[in-house]
Amino acid sequence: MGQRDRVSGEDGRRRAAAGAGGEAARPRIWIEVDDFLRYFDGSLTPTGIGRVQAEIFPQLVARHADRISFIRLGADSRTVSLLGWRDVRRLADGNDFLSRHGGRSRTLAARRLLRYLSRRAAVRLRELRRPGDLRRFEETVRPGDVLLNIGAAWTHHGFGETVGELRRRHGMRFALLVHDLLPITHPQFVAPRHIPGFVRWLGEMADVLDLALTPSRASAQALRDWLDEGGRPLPPICPVPFGAGFPSSTGGLPAAAEAGRRHVLYVSTIEVRKNHMLLLRVWERLIAAHGADAVPPLVFAGKYGWEIDELKAELARTGFLGGKITAVQNLTDGQLAELYRQSHFTVFPSFCEGWGLPVAESLLYGRYCIASDATSIPEVGGRFLDYHDPADLDAAHRLIERALFDPGYLAERERLIAAEYRPPSWAGTADAIVAALDRQLVAPAG
Repeated sequence: MGQRDRVSGEDGRRRAAAGAGGEAARPRIWIEVDDFLRYFDGSLTPTGIGRVQAEIFPQLVARHADRISFIRLGADSRTVSLLGWRDVRRLADGNDFLSRHGGRSRTLAARRLLRYLSRRAAVRLRELRRPGDLRRFEETVRPGDVLLNIGAAWTHHGFGETVGELRRRHGMRFALLVHDLLPITHPQFVAPRHIPGFVRWLGEMADVLDLALTPSRASAQALRDWLDEGGRPLPPICPVPFGAGFPSSTGGLPAAAEAGRRHVLYVSTIEVRKNHMLLLRVWERLIAAHGADAVPPLVFAGKYGWEIDELKAELARTGFLGGKITAVQNLTDGQLAELYRQSHFTVFPSFCEGWGLPVAESLLYGRYCIASDATSIPEVGGRFLDYHDPADLDAAHRLIERALFDPGYLAERERLIAAEYRPPSWAGTADAIVAALDRQLVAPAG
């Protein structure tokens, strides 16, 4: 269709002309970003779902700019902010702060962090109150346009009602990326207070959903099973595997990791679901069998989460296993990339995932990974990893011990990765999303 459609009657006429010629209309894709921006009210760097959004958004803009708009919905369909990509990037980017202040003393950095987050939250609040955006949105939106959310929309109060109203009033279609169903399929690893809200939200989404996207076949099947068991409408469900990697940025390694130039790395939020306790027990065994000097450090790269009192107590009791375990957080992209590059190999013993992004990142950097065989993780790692049951301490110990003390085996695995692993790209993820929208939601004219 050429140049991006403008707010005018020409938009509808162009689409009608395209339909008369037998081509499918190319609807505008309105990306809803409220949850993405609110995440940064209390955090500098994206993890998990936030990182996925931070990677996919710029690729959608770069590759499909004529169709992409960003919208932030408030508590109802008449509270609207229209944002450009520069606005979204500016409001969400914490790496600049980290690069400037990451080397400061902890107390000084904490004070500056609080001031920085407060200023950024105030700016985001002003963005939600810009006059005239609702009028501009209603002049621009057309029947068949797609509202797309690829984030954590369950944190958005009244989101289902708002989406339903937009569908009724404007004839929009709604597509949602469901990252996982862990509060339903694995409630033992989710904070109990979050479960009722998630279940209620997913039920509301089922009533307004025209297309579901998932990162993995495992998540797609879990969603399909849940909808079927509840007798709910079954929309098209399309897996769109995630890419790997992130833009590099400046910044050396944090002080806690400087000494461990050939560490073993675990990238994840530190929470009960991620199974850090298993690794602590493995490292205890390794030290007992081989001596502390022969066992490399284990680095936990991620923020502290929930249900980890036992882990914290054990780390405190043992002095982080005599300094053999370190935990670092609030890393810039560049620092995290360096941790991957300087690792001996990586581990990922999580009990359950919707995807497993650090597994793909490990392979991207040519690093062998020993991982859990649960849920979606084998989809990410394929034949390039070795797997164990996340509850099997003995199996995890055997695999990690072999990787540490059989250099020939580790070299063989790294050669396989270097020769045959083809990392998925975030550009490919963006293209797969748009292709799924067009395939499932845009009916051929005529």
